[in-house]
Amino acid sequence: MHLSFLKTWNLRTKLMIVLVLFILSPLMIFGILFYQSSKDLVAQRTDKEGLQVLTLVNQNVNQLLKGYESQLNDIYEHEDIIKQISDSYETELGDQIPLSDDSVNRFLRDFLRGKDDLDSIYLFTLKATYFGDFKGPNFFAQLYRDHPLWERFISLGTGRAVWLPSYELPPNQYNSKPSHYFAVGMQVKDVYDSLQSLGTLIANVKIDALDKIINNVQVSPNSVVLITDHQGNLIWNRNPDAYGINLSTYPFFKQLDQKEDGHFTQEINGSSYRGTFLRSAYNGWYYFSFVPQSDLNAQTNDLKRFLAATVVAFAALFIVLAAFTSNYITRPIRQMALAMKHIQKDNFEMMPLSQSSDEMGMLQAAFLGMRGRINDLIKEVRLISNKEKEAEVRALQAQINPHFVYNSLDAINWMAIENDQSRISRMITSLSDIMRYAIKPGEQLVTIEEELKWAQNYAYLQEMRFEDKFEVVFDVKIDILDLKVPRLLFQPYLENSIIHGMEDIDTGGVIRITVSAGSEEEMKLTVIVEDNGGGISVDKLQQIKERRSHGIGIYNLDERLKMEYGPTYGTTINSVYGEGTIVTIVLPYIR
Repeated sequence: MHLSFLKTWNLRTKLMIVLVLFILSPLMIFGILFYQSSKDLVAQRTDKEGLQVLTLVNQNVNQLLKGYESQLNDIYEHEDIIKQISDSYETELGDQIPLSDDSVNRFLRDFLRGKDDLDSIYLFTLKATYFGDFKGPNFFAQLYRDHPLWERFISLGTGRAVWLPSYELPPNQYNSKPSHYFAVGMQVKDVYDSLQSLGTLIANVKIDALDKIINNVQVSPNSVVLITDHQGNLIWNRNPDAYGINLSTYPFFKQLDQKEDGHFTQEINGSSYRGTFLRSAYNGWYYFSFVPQSDLNAQTNDLKRFLAATVVAFAALFIVLAAFTSNYITRPIRQMALAMKHIQKDNFEMMPLSQSSDEMGMLQAAFLGMRGRINDLIKEVRLISNKEKEAEVRALQAQINPHFVYNSLDAINWMAIENDQSRISRMITSLSDIMRYAIKPGEQLVTIEEELKWAQNYAYLQEMRFEDKFEVVFDVKIDILDLKVPRLLFQPYLENSIIHGMEDIDTGGVIRITVSAGSEEEMKLTVIVEDNGGGISVDKLQQIKERRSHGIGIYNLDERLKMEYGPTYGTTINSVYGEGTIVTIVLPYIR
């Protein structure tokens, strides 16, 4: 992030902002943490209240269901009913005549009297279907045949009460709207014949029975309470349209894993809910409470507003305190800054400064002493400046000598030209260029093109000196001529190749200087100086690498490059005695 705009702020503003941030930041962090812990506390309290509500609902529902189970047991234990549906029973002299089929139906209908929550009761046997149902047997009998698993579940109960999922009867002549029921079934066994199964007894309970217990139960204003069996089939819900839903398709239901109780969060229809569940130890039903996140947030809204008001109030107070503190600290500094501006204008008159014994007072006292010292130093600098001007005049006079040499060489060059001595003229021109380049003032870095021109002049003079015993070949690509290298880079390497490599060569010597550049990603420039001279012996090469040889300064240059550009740059030398030497120089990629 670009923060250059901070440079335009004065110290007072910066100090005030720092003070406010350092004070408000912990306060805001504490407020956020406190708010988060309050949200967690609300969630925990909601979980606890939800579990308490579900426990109470479970106790009341279990009491209701156990009453229905007890009523079914009354029918099961009715001796005349069992005798009527048992094949093994035979009448004997003196025995009471068993009930007829109509008598069994009447018994079941009488059984329903006064039991408003029981809609109907059925006894299904292999011989007949007995029922007590004011709507007639057709509705439920057909429904029973459409659900063969009901009979299987009841048979697995082995004589115990089995609670079946809720179901819906469509509108009919008895009810203009769909009606909902849940059922309890029990397998009837022949106590007179090795507990042989005689049939299935089913009582259908109106959903109103659960409505009376749960309908007004809520954990929060918009919470949802529901009951399912262990397979996720919905038993009861306040919304009639929800019957038929199976919760086993939701992830949270798959994670219950037969736990007795617990908590979870779930996204349903795009809304987040905090869920609590309780598993009934009586019949395995699950009791659920779903509290929407909006209800939880509503409980923390007051706290959120209180925290916001507190932060705003403290922020205003801290800004006022920060402004006062920053002004108290920066006022003496502003006075000193004004005094410094006067000094900058060569005005050394004393300015009144506020006196204090704290650190600012010590700083002001030091400043006053420094002001006097600066005044003395300025006088000294003026004196030294005058002396330097005199030295410059003397240096200018000293420059007459190089100019005299250049003028003399120029005169000799013209004499060589007039006498048609082109080689002498070129040597004089090359020497003149070399001297001018060597003592020319300027930057330490030059372009490869400039360095190459100097090296070519130097090589030409050496070739003339040694009467063409060797030649110097330059291999440099045009596209890197604008790259920069240290000034006089080629001189020591070229001189070593000529003096030490070509001393025993009579003819055919070649010194090749190759300059190449890698990609801009590598950012490296490589210079190779290669000759076919006498080479360097193994012992001599080892002395050079160990810095024990004073004749060749290649590794001194290596240390210079490493110090200047880093350890990845520098010089390496490889040589085969009698065959030649290769010096490799690695430089940074500088434009």
